[in-house]
Amino acid sequence: MKFSIRIKIFVVLLAFSLGPLFLSRGLMGKASSEAVRDMAEELRKELLFIVASELEYNASSLLTLLERGGETMKLAVRALAVDTSRIFENKKTDVESRIYYSIDFADPDEAPPDAVPHKGYVRKTMSGRERLIKVSFEYPSVHLSHRVREKDVKKDLQLLQQLSQTLRSLIQDMTDAPFWINVGLESGAFLTYPGHGGFPSMYDHRDQDWYQESKESKTWKFYLTVDPVTRATVSTIAFPIRSNDGTFLGCASLDLPAFALMGEEELKERWDGEILSFMVSRDSSGDTQNKGLLILAQKDPHADGHRHWMSGVKQEWLTFDDPIGTEILLHAMDMQKSGAVPLSYKGENSLCAFASNDFYSFIIIAPERVISKLPNAVAGSLDILFDEMRDISFIISGIMLIFTGVIAWFGSRAITRPLLAMNDVARRLAGGDFSARMTQKTGDERDDLIESFNEMGPQLKELMRLNKDMELAQEVQRLLLPHSEPCLDGFDISGGISYCDQTGGDYYDFLNVKCQDGDALGVVVGDVSGHGLPSAMVMAAARGQFHTLSKITMGPHERMQSINEVLSRDLDGTGRFLTMFYLRLKKNNASVKWVRAGHDPAIRYNPDTDSFGELLGEGLPLGVLEEYEYESNEALLENGEILVLSTDGVWEARNDEGIMFGKKRMLAIIRESAHKNAEGIRLALMDAVDHYQVNGQEDDIAVVVIKKTSGKCMPGDTVSFRMTNKENCFRCFQPKVEAFGESNGLPGKIIFHLTLVLDELVTNIIDYGYADFDEHPIDVSLSMDGDILIIRVEDDSEPFNILEAPEPELDVPLEERDRPIGGMGIHLIKNMVHCIEYVREDGKNVLTLSKDTSKSCTPAKG
Repeated sequence: MKFSIRIKIFVVLLAFSLGPLFLSRGLMGKASSEAVRDMAEELRKELLFIVASELEYNASSLLTLLERGGETMKLAVRALAVDTSRIFENKKTDVESRIYYSIDFADPDEAPPDAVPHKGYVRKTMSGRERLIKVSFEYPSVHLSHRVREKDVKKDLQLLQQLSQTLRSLIQDMTDAPFWINVGLESGAFLTYPGHGGFPSMYDHRDQDWYQESKESKTWKFYLTVDPVTRATVSTIAFPIRSNDGTFLGCASLDLPAFALMGEEELKERWDGEILSFMVSRDSSGDTQNKGLLILAQKDPHADGHRHWMSGVKQEWLTFDDPIGTEILLHAMDMQKSGAVPLSYKGENSLCAFASNDFYSFIIIAPERVISKLPNAVAGSLDILFDEMRDISFIISGIMLIFTGVIAWFGSRAITRPLLAMNDVARRLAGGDFSARMTQKTGDERDDLIESFNEMGPQLKELMRLNKDMELAQEVQRLLLPHSEPCLDGFDISGGISYCDQTGGDYYDFLNVKCQDGDALGVVVGDVSGHGLPSAMVMAAARGQFHTLSKITMGPHERMQSINEVLSRDLDGTGRFLTMFYLRLKKNNASVKWVRAGHDPAIRYNPDTDSFGELLGEGLPLGVLEEYEYESNEALLENGEILVLSTDGVWEARNDEGIMFGKKRMLAIIRESAHKNAEGIRLALMDAVDHYQVNGQEDDIAVVVIKKTSGKCMPGDTVSFRMTNKENCFRCFQPKVEAFGESNGLPGKIIFHLTLVLDELVTNIIDYGYADFDEHPIDVSLSMDGDILIIRVEDDSEPFNILEAPEPELDVPLEERDRPIGGMGIHLIKNMVHCIEYVREDGKNVLTLSKDTSKSCTPAKG
C-alpha cells in the first residue's frame, strides 16, 4: 500500500512533536504531583496543629469556668450554713408562716401558688420520656422521712422558714443549670429550695454519706451522689452547721447535675457530637491498671444520668489503651498546666487535651477521625483539582503540538496560580470562615470550578442551619403527640406512630371532650396528603382546632364541621387536604359514635364470632369543601370486640419486590393477636409492618387499637413493655419496675426481689437462649391481683423449662461435684417467688411467676 508524501511528512512531524511533548508533560506532571502532595500534607499538619491548640484552649476555658462556678457554690453553701447557725442561736421565730411539705406539691390545692413545671428540672418516666418537675422559687419545701414525726420538729421547721429570703438571694448568683439548695438538721427536718415534691418516703438525709461525713468536718466537701427526686447524678457540696460551742446542728448542701458546668453540649455541637469531657483528680494511690485518674464528673453514661438513689455512684477511673501513652499524659499533666497528647482511647486513636489546677483537671478526648475530617477532605480536594488541571493541560497541548514546550510552560504557570488561590481559600474555610471567596477569573472551565468552590461556604452554613431547624421541628411534633395512653373504664386503648421522615403528616390523639350528655373521650386518627414538614404543619393546625373545641359541648359531626370550615379556608389553593376518623367513647358505655372525613373505615373484629366488620360512613376529607355537612354514625360494641384505626402507611407498605402489605395480612395479625391487650395488638401490627419493609419505611404509619372490656381501668395495676437482646435490658426495666412498685405501694424489699428476679431471667435468656446474632424481642408484663404479684415473660429463644433445671449442689464440696458449677440464678428465682408456670406457645417460651406479697418467701412450686 502506497502513501502520499504529504501523509508521510505529517506522520514524521507528528512523531517528532509528540516525543518532546510527552517527555515534557511527564516531567512537569511528576513535579506538580509531588508539589501538590507536599502542600496537602503540610496543610493537613497545620490544620491538625490548629485543632489541637483549639482543644487545649477549650479545656483551659472550661476549667476556668468550673473554678469560678465552684467558688460561687462553696461561698453560697457556707453563707447558708452561717445564717442557719445564727437563726438557731437566736431561737426567735417571726410571725408563723405557711410551711409547705414535699407531699403538698402533688395536690394543686395545697401546693404553693407559684409552683409550676420548670425547664431543666426533669425526671424520667416509665416510658423513658422526661417529665418536668413542679417547683416553687418563692417558697422552700420540707421533707420528713417516715421516721420523723411532724410535732417533734415543729419548732425547727418554723426557724428554718426564716431562711426563705436568704435562699432567694442566693439563687440569683447561681448558674442557670437546675439545682437544689438544702438544709438538713439532726432532728430529721430537711428544707430544700426551690420547693418541690417527689421525695421517696424512705429517704432520710441523715443516712446519706455526705451528711455523716460532715459531722466530723469543719469545712466544705465535694461528693458525687444520686438525687432521690430526679434520679440524676449530681455534684453535692456540703458544709457542716455548728452552734457557737461547736455542737453539730446539721448540714447545708447544694446539688448540681454533675455535668452542668462541663460545657460538653457546646463541645459536641462544635465537633459533631463525638467529643468526651471529664473532670478528674490525680490520685497518687492509683495502681498501674487505674492509671491514677479518678473521674469526678462526666456526662453520665448510665440511663442518661438516671439511676436509683439508693444505688449510689460507683467510683470510676479514666483509663486508656496504651500504657506508654498514658504515662506520657500523666507526666505532661505533672509538668504543665495544659497541653494535648495523642493516645488510644477505647480502641480508637484520639487526641487528649487537658488543663489542670492544684485540685483537679479537665480532660477533653476527641477521636482522630473527627479532628482529621476537614484536613483530609481539603487534601483530597487538592488531588482532585490537580487531576482536572492536568486534563486541561493535555487538551491545550494537543491543539498546539508544534509549540508544546512553550504552551506547557505558560500553561503550568496559569494552572498553579488558581491552585495557590484555592489553597488560601481552603485554609480560611478550614478555620470556619464561610465567607471566604475566590476572585480569580481564568476564562475557561475552571471558572465553573471556582464558582462551585465559592458556593461551598454559604451552602455549608445554610445546611447547618436547616439541620438544626429540622431537629427542632421533630422535637416540637413529638411533644404534640399523646404522652400516655388514656384510662377509660370499659376500654383498653393504645396508640403509636412512626414517621418515615424527621417530621410527618400522620396524626393520632386522645382528647377529653364535652358532649350533650356529659364528658367523653375523643379518639382521632388523621393523614395529611404528602409527608414531611409541610404535612406536619397542617397536622399541627388540625390538632390545635381539635384541642380548642374540646371544651365546647357539641356532637361529633358538629365538631368535624367546625374544623373543616377553618381548614378549608386555610388550605384553599394549596392542593393539600386531611383525611380524618373521629371516634367518641364514653365510660362503661358500649355505644360508640364516629365521623369519617375521607379516611379509611375503622376495622372491627369480634373474636367470639371470628367476624370482621368496618365502621363505615360518608364524608369528604377536611379542607376540600367548606360548606360540606358531616354525619355522625353510631354502633354498639360487645365485650372483647376490637377496633383498629390506622393510616394507609400500614397496608400500603411494600417489600423488596414491590408487593404491598395489604389488608389481608393486617386482618390476619389482628385475629392472631386478639388474645392480647390493646398495646400487644398494636405492637404486633407495627412490628409486622416494620419487618415487611426491608428497604426502609416509605410512608408515615399511625395505629390506634381499642378493645372493649367489662373491667374498670386501673392505672398502675398492670404495666407491659418490650426489650430486645441487643440493648441493656437492666437500664430498660429497672425504672419501670420501680415506678410499678411505687404506684402499687409495694415495700422496697419486694421491689428489690422483683428487680433481681427479672435481671436473672433476662440474663439467662440472652446468654443461653439464642443460637444466632439477630435481634429478638423479650416481652414483660407486671400486674397485681390483690396481694398477688404476677410476672409474665415471653421470648422466642430456644425451648427451656425453668422447672426442669437441676438444683445446684450447694452441700457438696467443689472438688466432689459431678456437674459443672452453675444454676445459682435459677435457684435464687425459685426461692423468691411462690409459684412458677411454664408453657411453650407459638414458638415462644411463656413463663408466669406469682408472688404473694403478704407472705415471706418459700421455694416456688411448679
